[in-house]
Amino acid sequence: MSIPVNGRLVEVPGVVTVPPAAFGGPRWAKLSDADHRVRPKLWIRQIIIHSTRGQWPQPIVEAGGGKGSGGQAQHVADVWATDPAHSAAQILVDAAGVVTSFCDVGLFMAYHAEGSNPWSVGIEMHQREDGCVFRSTIDATVKTCIALCAALDIPFQYNAAPYHNAPLHRMEQGERAMRHNIGGPDCVGIFGHRDNTSERGRGDPGDAIYSALEAAGADGFDFEHSDDLRAGIQRQAALNARGESLKLDGICGPASMAAMRRQGFASWRDIR
Repeated sequence: MSIPVNGRLVEVPGVVTVPPAAFGGPRWAKLSDADHRVRPKLWIRQIIIHSTRGQWPQPIVEAGGGKGSGGQAQHVADVWATDPAHSAAQILVDAAGVVTSFCDVGLFMAYHAEGSNPWSVGIEMHQREDGCVFRSTIDATVKTCIALCAALDIPFQYNAAPYHNAPLHRMEQGERAMRHNIGGPDCVGIFGHRDNTSERGRGDPGDAIYSALEAAGADGFDFEHSDDLRAGIQRQAALNARGESLKLDGICGPASMAAMRRQGFASWRDIR
């Protein structure tokens, strides 16, 4: 089963997917004009994960195989369409681990993460009214992140900085009336909505998804202290020593990923 990315269908192994209406999915699987627009011609560098309620504590349901009844995507789509606020995400993962995409995630940006919208993909994880999230939702979200990272040329890395009730300074600066969400133009990888904005808290998306990304082999960095950039500079220098001519800025963009492939490395973290 697949998710549309830049006009082509990308498979998400082991996950049931529902395509957007524009790709033959149900009529409700779409975003309103008020909640999305054509993406500017920028390289996509972030996947930002949300929970639908943003509640904490966030127990993870493991019983019954960790799988809920599912079927929440249509309700969420209806809420987004009727909410006067301009907000939505490109993808929702329901309680059964079914992944619904509401548009081509490469061609359209959704209003889900303020300054990050132009260069990010938003994934909403279903959260019950009691704050619980099903294990199947976590697992399907990780598999979706793996597929999207591969399709969009984003290194499989995430923010492993401890959460201190504040977003990453590289994504948002200032407080209250002086708050300015810049979206982290030099932040590349997978993040939670709480990493992006002070308008949300620990439960958006909670802690479990970070642990699941680590368990799946994602490269964890303390983005608050720019550990990703230091590692990136070392890797760019290693590629340059092999004949490349990369700018040593630590940002793993399209040029760095192309150089990585030319030098025969399977992933960004493999470069030494």
